[in-house]
Amino acid sequence: MLKKLLLLQAFLKKEFIVFRRYWVNSLGSMITLYVIFLLVIGGFQGVRAWAGVGGDTVEGLVVGYVLWLFMLATYQDVSHTLRSEAQEGTLEQLYMSTHGLGWVMGAKVVAGFFTNLVLVVVLLLAALATTGVTLNVDFLSLLPLVVGTLLGSVGIGFAIGGITLVLKRIDSYTQMVQFLLIALVAVPAGRVLWMRLLPCSYGSALITRVMVGGESLVQLGLWNVAAMFFVGLIHLLLGFGVYKICERKAMLAGMLGHY
Repeated sequence: MLKKLLLLQAFLKKEFIVFRRYWVNSLGSMITLYVIFLLVIGGFQGVRAWAGVGGDTVEGLVVGYVLWLFMLATYQDVSHTLRSEAQEGTLEQLYMSTHGLGWVMGAKVVAGFFTNLVLVVVLLLAALATTGVTLNVDFLSLLPLVVGTLLGSVGIGFAIGGITLVLKRIDSYTQMVQFLLIALVAVPAGRVLWMRLLPCSYGSALITRVMVGGESLVQLGLWNVAAMFFVGLIHLLLGFGVYKICERKAMLAGMLGHY
C-alpha cells in the first residue's frame, strides 16, 4: 500500500509541476472556458427573452456546464494520456512498471481529479458571480455523487483510448465525445427510468437535485446513490474491457508502442 501511495504522490507532484511550469497556458485555458460559458449563458438568456419563456433555469445551466467540464477533463485524462504515451513511444514503459498499468492509470485519474477539482471550483465561483444565482454547494453530499458520476467518463476514456491504440488517428471522432457528454448531462434521467442506465446521466440528475433543489445525500436516499455507483462501475468495467480487447489486438499486431 505504501508503494501505491508513493505512486499517487508522484502523479500529484507531476500535476503540480506541469501546472506551475506552464501556468500561462493553464490560465489561458481557464479564460477560454469562462468565455465559452459567457457565450452559452448569453445565448440562453437571449433565446429565453425572445421566446418569452418565464421561470429561472439558469441554475440548472450553471450546474450542467460545470459538471460537463468536469466529465470532459476526466475523460481526457485517460484517453489523451494513452494516446500521447503511444505517440511518444513510452506506453510500453508503463507496462513495465511494478505497479501494473491499472494502478498507474488509477493514480493518474485520482491526481487529475484533484487538479480538475480546483479548476472546476474556480469556474463555478466565476459562474456564480457572473450570473448572480445561488446554489447549494454541500461538499459532503456532492463529493460521493461527483465520484460516482465520473466513473462513467473514466470508462468512456478507457474505451476511446483502447480504440486509439488500434486505429491510431481518430481525432475527428474523439472530438464528438464532448458533444456526447453534453447530451448525457442534459437527458432527463431523473424522470425517465431507462436513461438512468446511460453513463454519467443518473449522477448528473442527482447532483442537480442537490445543487438546485437543495436536497442532501440523506434525502436522495441510499438506494438512489447505490444505484448510481452500480451503473457507474458497470460502465467503468465495460470501458476497461474494451480497452483490454483493443490492447490485446495492438499487442498481437505489434502496434502497442508505435504510432
